[in-house]
Order: sequence, then C-alpha cells, then structure tokens
Amino acid sequence: MTLIELVITISLMASLVAVVAISANAIGGVDLKSGASRIAGTIRFTYDLAARKNAPFRIVFDLDEQSYWIESASEKFLLDREKADVREGKQQPKEEQERSSRFVSRSYIEGGQMWQPKARASFAAFAGPMSKKVKLPSHVVLQDVWVAHQSDPVTAGQAYLYCFPTGMTEQAVIHLGDDDQDVFTLQVEALLGRVKIHPQYVEGLDQ
Repeated sequence: MTLIELVITISLMASLVAVVAISANAIGGVDLKSGASRIAGTIRFTYDLAARKNAPFRIVFDLDEQSYWIESASEKFLLDREKADVREGKQQPKEEQERSSRFVSRSYIEGGQMWQPKARASFAAFAGPMSKKVKLPSHVVLQDVWVAHQSDPVTAGQAYLYCFPTGMTEQAVIHLGDDDQDVFTLQVEALLGRVKIHPQYVEGLDQ
C-alpha cells in the first residue's frame, strides 16, 4: 500500500469508529429515556389498579438485581408512622425495628403494645398485564429510590412504593442513570399518582 492509500484507510476506519460510538451513545440515551417512561407508566398503572381492585398494591424496586415488579395484598395494609430506617443504603427489616423499639420506648411497653399481635399484610406477585418482572438494560441503572416512608434513599437491596385503594400513593423520588453519566429523575405525587420526569438529577420533591 502506498502512503496515500494507508492514510485513506486509517481515515475511513477512524470515521467508522466515530459513527459506531455516536450510535452507541444514542442508543444508550434512548434506553435511559425509555426506562424512565416505562417506570412512570408502571407507577401510574399500579396507582389506578389499587383503586380498581380495591386492594393495596406496591412496586418492588430491586437495586441489587436492577429490576422491578408489581405485588398485591388481599388484606388491609397500613404504613407505620415511624419512617423505615435505612442503613448503608439498605432498608432495615420492620421486625428489627419493632424489636428495637421495645427496648427504647417505655410507653411501648407500658401501653401493652408489645403484647398485641402484629400480623402484616402478605404481598405476592400480581398476575396481570404489565405485572412481569422488568429487568433494566445493562447500561441503565437504578441509582437510588426514596419513598416517603423511608428515612433516607435506598441504594441497595429493595425499596417499596405503596399504592392504596383510597386513591393515594406515596411521594417518591427515583434516580435512573446510564454509563454516560446521564440521569433522569422521577418524582411521584402522592395525591394524584402523577409522575414527573426530569432529564437531569433533581435532589427532592420541591425542586
């Protein structure tokens, strides 16, 4: 090959690599936007489903497996007034919180609450449309999930967004990112179940 042919070949290869890189970035951006829209649609669907079925529902976000799905309960379900404790990014099990509160709260013992049954509604995977477990693409990541019943955002393990038959859900902020450091923020409104999507990182509900 002559020097001119070599230069032309290298230029063509560089152009091809650039086109492939641009296409890959574009696909990544589309997947991030699509993932945010799909989660927002799932939240709205679950919000409506709870009212139609007159039963509590929840969306489970698994940050370890980078997936989410819908669960339902046939029994009445009430959230505790005390926020769920989040330690090292994981939500502390309720059983541990209840056990701890028996030792730190005198009124809890003297009021007889520790002797009362504490049966909880049992949630199970919901069999219906849009109910299958959704696995996010490898380059799209659930960064963190904050829900009103939590003390801090969850960055590992599972987080739960509850929807109630009374036509309410919980306030929530969900951050979704990709390999290009792009971030989408989903803000969930409690009263209407609406989800606002912002194509950037938003810290809280008031921003």
